[in-house]
Amino acid sequence: MPNNTTYTLKAKVKAIRENWSMKYSATFVLCLLRDSGLRPDDTVGASVAVVTAAMPTQPPTNLLVVRSTDPKPGIEGTLHVCVKPLHYSYSSHDWFIEWFELNRLLGVSHFYLYNDSLSASVSCLLRDYRRDGLVTLLPWTTRPFNNQVDIRTENQFAAFNDCLYRSMPAAGWLLLIDIDELALPRRERTLGALLAAVRASYRAPAKPPSALLFRNAFFYRMWEDDKDAPYPLHTSLKTRRRAQPQGLKNRSKYAVRPQDAVELGNHFIWEMMPGAIATGIPTERALLHHYRKACEFGGSSCLTNPSTVDRTAHRWADELHTRVTAMTKRHAFKCSHTDRTYNQSSYKTRLDHNRP
Repeated sequence: MPNNTTYTLKAKVKAIRENWSMKYSATFVLCLLRDSGLRPDDTVGASVAVVTAAMPTQPPTNLLVVRSTDPKPGIEGTLHVCVKPLHYSYSSHDWFIEWFELNRLLGVSHFYLYNDSLSASVSCLLRDYRRDGLVTLLPWTTRPFNNQVDIRTENQFAAFNDCLYRSMPAAGWLLLIDIDELALPRRERTLGALLAAVRASYRAPAKPPSALLFRNAFFYRMWEDDKDAPYPLHTSLKTRRRAQPQGLKNRSKYAVRPQDAVELGNHFIWEMMPGAIATGIPTERALLHHYRKACEFGGSSCLTNPSTVDRTAHRWADELHTRVTAMTKRHAFKCSHTDRTYNQSSYKTRLDHNRP
């Protein structure tokens, strides 16, 4: 703090709203500066610790450095991605390259990932992407809590909101998607162009939205491969989807302007800044392609739902094939994974046995 002064302030604990009524929840701990004489800018670079009122003199062991959330100049069109914690020794190396490279083609310039557990091959892959400055990889664990019993899915809601405030200085837009999802525009070539076009379509006095939701469409991996796939890419082969996308806030994902958000959820934003609004993107403009391994509630009943062939992803197939081929060779050399030859038969086999 200024002049190396130590301040003891009251704090307010606010539970993050999306906790599924489980035993434990992620929370915000809000330092109350109003009566302290301190301005938020005074705290940047200082260390903060949470201490219990029952032991106020005990030395803190959880010191954290306060980060600025002020946006840097020139970030207006910058698009970053946030993903929930990777867990169960995530090992889908080949799919991850395809997912990563297609997102880059869509205009994503940085990725925030949370590492609960990764396979050796994916860890090596991410080291390479980190060297290129494309990934922030953060350690993450919920042990000793029992996942899905004590706390929801690796405490993903804490990760989402950490990502929100961590990205504020550098991201004009933050896209929240899972590793088995892709938000694909149906007219524009990039997500940045889509987001800008949608906002520009709002004329005063209408306020342009600060968050745009993509409706979810399941592309079940059990369905047959597309015989007209131009390449053995997952996004080229798996083009059959459920005909009816799901409604907004029902498995939808979203892009949000971080400075206009307060609290993020999984499928929608829980709280926006005063005056900021969220709206859905029409399905003729974009869809969330959800490449799911199995029916969402188990069994195979989902396969009887009306379906349609949607080859939107083929629009990027040529560039994606070139990128995936090059990156697979690069990472195979750097990580000594000599078995990662990119060809149709071996790539399809790994897709069938690895879970995105």
